[in-house]
Parts: sequence; C-alpha cells; structure tokens
Amino acid sequence: MLDRMSLLFRFRAIAEAGSVRKASEVLNVTQPALSRSLAQLEDHYGGKLLERHARGVRPTPFGARLLTTIARLSRDWELAEAELAGNDPGAEGRLRIHAGPLWSSVVLPSVIAKLHKRFPNLTVEMAPSTASATQELIDGNIDVTFGGLYQAERENPTLEFHAFSKICDRLVARADHPIQRLGTNDYEAVHDYPWIIYSADPIYEAETLHAVMERTGRLPQIRVRSSSLLAIFRLLQDGDYLCILPDAAALSIPGRPILTVPIEIGRRNSATGAVYRKAISHYPPLQGLMQLCGEYFEAMGE
Repeated sequence: MLDRMSLLFRFRAIAEAGSVRKASEVLNVTQPALSRSLAQLEDHYGGKLLERHARGVRPTPFGARLLTTIARLSRDWELAEAELAGNDPGAEGRLRIHAGPLWSSVVLPSVIAKLHKRFPNLTVEMAPSTASATQELIDGNIDVTFGGLYQAERENPTLEFHAFSKICDRLVARADHPIQRLGTNDYEAVHDYPWIIYSADPIYEAETLHAVMERTGRLPQIRVRSSSLLAIFRLLQDGDYLCILPDAAALSIPGRPILTVPIEIGRRNSATGAVYRKAISHYPPLQGLMQLCGEYFEAMGE
C-alpha cells in the first residue's frame, strides 16, 4: 500500500511538472527512477497515464481521473494524520473553504476568528463558491462549502450536509429611510427610490425584477449593480437605495442599521449551511467550525 502511494505521488509530480526531468529536480530523484515508477503504475493499471506533446507530457484521460483520486487520497492521508494528533491546539493544519457571499462577507469572518483561538496554527484557505464546488468536494480539492443546500448534494452518498438556517430574501433599506414608515401594501412607493441589484448571484436580479413587476406592473429604477455585499451595505446605509438581500446579512452589519422594509416584496426562502465529505467529518478543526457556525446562528435567534 505504501509503495503504491509513493508511485502515485511520483506520477502526480511528473504530471504537475510537465516532464520527467523537471519532476526529478523537484523530488531529487533520478530520471530513470521516475521513469521506472511510471512504468510500474502503467503496468498495474494496464494503460498509459501520460502522453507526449510539444512541450513535455500531459495526463491521458485515464491519467487525469487517477490524478483526481490521488488528490483525494492525499488529502485524506493528511487529515488522518491530523486526526491522530487529536485536538492539540498547537498542531499544524489546513482547512480549504468555498463560501457564498453571505458566508464569506458576514458569517465566516466572525466564526474563523473564534476558530483560531482553538487552533492558532490552522491555515484557512477561503475562496468564492463556484458551479463546480460539489465536484471539487468529491475530488478532495476543497474540504467544505458554505451556501445554499441543494437536493443533488443531499443525494450524494459521499457527502454530509449541515443546515444551519433559512435564508429569507427581503426588501431592505436603512432604518431611517422614509419607506420604513409605510404600510405593507404601499407597493407603488418602491418606484420613488433608486434600487441596487446584487449582481454576484443572478437569482437576485431575476427575483428583484419579478417581485416588483408582480406587485406594480413595472420595473424598478436600477441605479447600481454590484457584486460586493460590503459596497451594497455602505450604499444602503448612506443613501435612499432599496435592495433585496438575505435578511440575516443585513441584520449583521455594524454601523447604521439596515432593516427589512414593511412592504412585502421579496419572499424567497432557502436552506443554507455546510457541505463536506463524510471522510473528513472527524477532522477536529472542521468539527470546531461546525460548532461555531451553529452557535453563530443560535445567537442570531435562528
């Protein structure tokens, strides 16, 4: 088993370097030794793992599939060693996160700061969620994603999901905005003010246009489109803008409060939480992160 893993890691080094020569320099292993390792693997799997091109070598289709498996095995090995170290706060570790805008801008900054008090040597790598996040999880390229929970993820037997809250999209504005004094059915008033569209998620643009059209029969005055939640919050605090956003996000922003508007426009509800591979569910920093996220939403009254 260990011999096979060594061969697999050598194959990955060749694929990443793009040539046996460059990989031999990185690994400090002779080129003939690397070539023999590659030949052993190809004999074992019964097919070519690399193919030549003008500037070196690249994985064959089967080689690319094997590299995905190697990445997952490598991460599982790393996490298994970390688990054996227990909850030692001095242990080194790494947690790779993909997160949606609400999570990355509002929830996780607070939660990760607390996580580092438990695991001060933990390195957290956080990036925006992408359409391929589920496959990235399965392949072991990331450890956990935060955002909407979808049926396809729940049906995958290798994934674990943890719902923390319901995201409720609401019409919001600053607390002292004139629209806050109106009633629930004063729909026409939404046309008296400029609107902001949160453009990082196309759902919000579609929902905004549909919600206003449904209630008033005409489109809102879109004056700002922004993919930055922080920029939108600042605009809402300082201007007469209206926007449809997750209510949990608006309530969490420091400074001048942003509140749900009494007018009932924008009522989409969706579950939000974490998805991770079952194979890493016992990793202490991940367990700590899940606990802290739960405490965050409990404090929010969820």
